[in-house]
Amino acid sequence: TNTNGKGATTGLAERHCADSSFVAQGSVFMPPHITGLVIVVLAVVLVVAVTQVLQRVTIFEYQRGVLYRFGRCRGVLGPGSYLLLRPLSKVTLIDTRAAVASVANQEVLTADNVAVRCAVSASYRVSDPEKATHQTSNWEQHLYLALQLALRELISSVPVQELLSKRNELSQAVFERVKPQAEALGLELETAGIRDITFPGELKKVFAQVVEAEKAAQAALIKARAETATLRSLANAARVMDANPALLALRTLHSLSELANTSGNTIVLGLPSPTLPYLL
Repeated sequence: TNTNGKGATTGLAERHCADSSFVAQGSVFMPPHITGLVIVVLAVVLVVAVTQVLQRVTIFEYQRGVLYRFGRCRGVLGPGSYLLLRPLSKVTLIDTRAAVASVANQEVLTADNVAVRCAVSASYRVSDPEKATHQTSNWEQHLYLALQLALRELISSVPVQELLSKRNELSQAVFERVKPQAEALGLELETAGIRDITFPGELKKVFAQVVEAEKAAQAALIKARAETATLRSLANAARVMDANPALLALRTLHSLSELANTSGNTIVLGLPSPTLPYLL
């Protein structure tokens, strides 16, 4: 009986082990190509999920980034690389390098109703990215309009003759008028000035005649001053020679010596002559 009991027990144990090994082998066994495919699919799904949620933003040295989260401004980001949540955050890049604004071919009437063409240019940069982004949608257009209005107001307040003589003052006035408006837009105005002034053809001829007359008058004045100086010197020399007759004789002898160097000259001395005693 014991022997039969042991045999039955051994048979049950062997059957249990066989069933266990069959179940274990059935649950673990999977073809290698299916395993690799599952891993690749999971990796792709993970990468897509990460790229949809996160975004990398790179800000260069000459840029600044205005950060928005849930539609509200959270500050300005400096140069660098940032990871942001795509659905929640957004960055607006602003170029802070110097730029040029130019207003050309503006026909303006001066204070004496003369039509002239002028041009003005300005150099600026974005100094406050947050203000530049929030105050206006196009700060370049606003700066252009400010330069145009300032140029027209200043040119219309001066006569045509003062445009050239006061060009530096007018350029400084343009800079001072536009600078506060640029600061209100978050811009730093570095330079501003009148670049070109073009006059009508007839006015150019008139200016040329005026300049020619001024130059002729200056030449005549210089000539008159030279003649006056010469006459003054001769008068002083005459007074000196009148007080010292010997000086006159020496001057005459000097002139005679210069004439003697060339042949064919005839020298005539009047009598009485103060030089004659020195020649004898």
